Amino acid sequence: MTTSITSTCGCGSFNLKVDFPNDSVPLDRGLCLCSSCRRVTGSCGVSYIIVSSNQAIDITKFKLTSYETTDRLTRYFCSTCGAHVLVKVSRNQSWHLATGPWDRTEGIVNWIGSKWVDNTLDGGVSIWLKEIVGPDGKKKPMQRWLLQDWNGGELVPDHIPLNTLPEEKKFLTNPRKLEAQCHCGGVKFYITRPNEESKKAKSPFPDLMVPYHSHSPENPNNETWWLRDNDTKYLAGTCTCRSCRATSGFEIQPWAFIPKCNVFQKDGSPIDFNLGTMKSYESSKDIWREFCRVCGATIFWHCKERPELLDVSVGLLDPKEGARVESWLDWWTGRCSFSEDAVSTSLVAALERGLKQWGEERAAEG
Repeated sequence: MTTSITSTCGCGSFNLKVDFPNDSVPLDRGLCLCSSCRRVTGSCGVSYIIVSSNQAIDITKFKLTSYETTDRLTRYFCSTCGAHVLVKVSRNQSWHLATGPWDRTEGIVNWIGSKWVDNTLDGGVSIWLKEIVGPDGKKKPMQRWLLQDWNGGELVPDHIPLNTLPEEKKFLTNPRKLEAQCHCGGVKFYITRPNEESKKAKSPFPDLMVPYHSHSPENPNNETWWLRDNDTKYLAGTCTCRSCRATSGFEIQPWAFIPKCNVFQKDGSPIDFNLGTMKSYESSKDIWREFCRVCGATIFWHCKERPELLDVSVGLLDPKEGARVESWLDWWTGRCSFSEDAVSTSLVAALERGLKQWGEERAAEG
């Protein structure tokens, strides 16, 4: 007996049914937070599940682009929409399927925590993923591994919590310019601090702040909701909508909301959506997503309704700033955008609980 899932990318050109033996599920999986995975996807944490060797995968049936991140790993993403869908491990010729585009994961994937936390410098999303409710309805702690999560991998020690950027690392950061790039380096740009021009953009409220299923997103007073901390930082948040999952390849997409006037090409000229190896995909009418056509990294989200405000993938931002880039970003803790659309409901519920607890703790600290 088997349990089946279907993985479908954003444009639908990748559609694959995979069967897992019932005696093999649920499959333990921790999110990988390493800087390489973050920059090759734009995400804050990636996850793949190994496919049984009994199931043949013929990639020639799909329109995919391959990209080697190491001599043992080849990643495959949709050439049209940019969704990361597969990884092949050369050592044993095994296939691993990205979990974001699945039609279901509950009861199949057992989310156990985060790995390569040390690589984030500040803990990344692992500080929000503290405990999860299992299929039995009981809460269990989510683990945080310094590096790998197998063969007795070392956990983050209590005396080195890895939850903020260490003071000794802060001298490496640039307070005036935030560098960003994809893994292959085909797309490079930088972000500047908010200024008076940043306030001129107009936008309805995002679902992150005002759930669209129950509230109107209208912003009649033109509140500059994307500017935070006395207009010194930008708002950032997490999204788990079907479109983000299916075009990135992963459960949680982190976005920073940046006015277009604060995003520049490396030579200082205004950002151009034809920059370098960038490719655009219209995921809905008048809504575009940019990704790197070489490595597949998700880069921007933008739309006709608010042309002067961009969503920028946080995973591309300078890793020296820490994965959460808190010297530039203020994270929304009220909810995960479109959480009601989540497929990995237990994981997203854990994220939202962790975000709210983190927000309350920071508020108490003043």
